[in-house]
Amino acid sequence: MSSVRAGRLFPRVAASFTLRTPVRGFQTTRAVLQVTSATTASPTATKWSPQTVELVNRLRDQQKYYATVIIKGRPFTVTQNDIVVMDRIKDLELGDSLALNQVTELGSRDYTIKGQPFVNPGMFKIEATVIEHPDGKQFTVTKKKQRTAGQKTTFHRNHHTMLRISLIDVNSIQA
Repeated sequence: MSSVRAGRLFPRVAASFTLRTPVRGFQTTRAVLQVTSATTASPTATKWSPQTVELVNRLRDQQKYYATVIIKGRPFTVTQNDIVVMDRIKDLELGDSLALNQVTELGSRDYTIKGQPFVNPGMFKIEATVIEHPDGKQFTVTKKKQRTAGQKTTFHRNHHTMLRISLIDVNSIQA
């Protein structure tokens, strides 16, 4: 049922993450420096300024990170071991690992990277694992027509996917 092309799911889930099985700019005082690169080639071939390298290394020295990721068009602010409950993704099965690559903000208590609109994927590694496909609570929908005794009652449940954020790491970059 899953259609994987070039590491991305198509067409239902548009570029929010890549499917992989199995798991394989900053300033102090919370001000934000927009990290820019000298070239706009692929993330692995990017040349970074010495100032950017120094600031990323300051972030790497922090103990805990958070990230604001876009999954199925919705932003989620997550830290390591968080559980994200979102709308059902039918292509995923229990135990599948996702590499989240659409990150708008990455940071710690003292430092933050903000993307324009996304942070360069060569700067971080965020992985999530599918842990459950629960059903939501049951809703009762009653439809009644005016001035008649007839009414129709239907029931509805939303379906969800639960992801555990298994890894948030900031990669080291070279000048």
